[in-house]
Amino acid sequence: RVFTQKIHDLIGTHIDVPAPDMGTGPQTMAWILDEYSKFRGYSPAVVTGKPIDLGGSLGRDAATGRGVLFATEALLNEYGKTVSGQRFVIQGFGNVGSWAAQLISEKGGKVVAVSDVTGAIKNSKGIDIPSLLKHSREHKGLKGFHGADPVDPNSILVEDCDVLVPAALGGVINRENANEIKAKFIIEA
Repeated sequence: RVFTQKIHDLIGTHIDVPAPDMGTGPQTMAWILDEYSKFRGYSPAVVTGKPIDLGGSLGRDAATGRGVLFATEALLNEYGKTVSGQRFVIQGFGNVGSWAAQLISEKGGKVVAVSDVTGAIKNSKGIDIPSLLKHSREHKGLKGFHGADPVDPNSILVEDCDVLVPAALGGVINRENANEIKAKFIIEA
């Protein structure tokens, strides 16, 4: 709220419209909307990613993960491949990575390794994504999931796979690790 008080002249419905990112979500966007409205009146278009009951859009939570799926399908199509049967590694299991994993899995992709801030897991036969999503919600992370083996989180980007999906912080692929990446394709999320 204090941040919004400081920037209310810099954001608006036709200028810089804040959107949720790492560590934020619908609740944060609702706070920004509420605080901004004290200065400019009720203006739901000042932020994206707000709750549905405050004018948010259905499907917004899944939108970026769905975009990852669409980009992956388009890229693989250029090479005569489909998502089905491809092996995926997803670095990051927040909003974007978890939705990407769910949608890729629903299309027949095999997610073989995943990481988040609590750790990294791997199962070369494929991770049961619905079970992992449930576990992650209940335990606030991947740590302790029994459907895969724990691995060193630092190794997640270099795990053997067809498609690597970095879905956490930017800059994770760099000159120190780029030569070690085994993925045939990288979809930056």
